[in-house]
Amino acid sequence: MSPTTIEPARPGDLEPILALLSECDLPADGVADHLAGFWVAREGDALAGTVGLEEYGAHGLLRSLAVRPAHRRRGLGAELTGHALGAARSRSMRAVFLLTDAAPDYFPRFSFRPTSRDVIPSSLKASAEFTGACPEGATCMRLDLDASAPHT
Repeated sequence: MSPTTIEPARPGDLEPILALLSECDLPADGVADHLAGFWVAREGDALAGTVGLEEYGAHGLLRSLAVRPAHRRRGLGAELTGHALGAARSRSMRAVFLLTDAAPDYFPRFSFRPTSRDVIPSSLKASAEFTGACPEGATCMRLDLDASAPHT
C-alpha cells in the first residue's frame, strides 16, 4: 500500500472527483467552477478522497467531503476536513458553513453546529449547494472560526 498524500486538486482531477462524488451520492453541481478550492487525497496515483472549500468573502462553504469505501476508517476524511479548515483560517474567514444530508453526526467533531438557513450569508445562498444541489431538508451547519486558533 502506497502512502496517502493530500494536495490541491489539479485540472486533470476534475473527472475523477466527479466520479467519486457520484459513487458517494454527493452533488457535483458547481465543482468545476470551484476546483481551485478542492484538495485530493491520493494513494499512489489513485484518488482516495476529496474535499472542497468555496470562498465567499469572509465565509466559506465546506463541500464534497468524499472518501472511497476502501480508504474509509483511517482518518482520511478528518485529514481532508482539516486541510480545508486550515485554508479557511489562513484566509481569515469568519465562519464556514456546510450542508449535509448523510453525515450530520460526523461534523460536530470539528465544532460544526446545526444552524438555521435564515442566518446564511446571501453570497452563500447563491451557491450551487444552496440553490438546488443539496435537498431542502439537508442539515445546515456552521463553524465560527477563531482567529487565534492554530492553522493546520
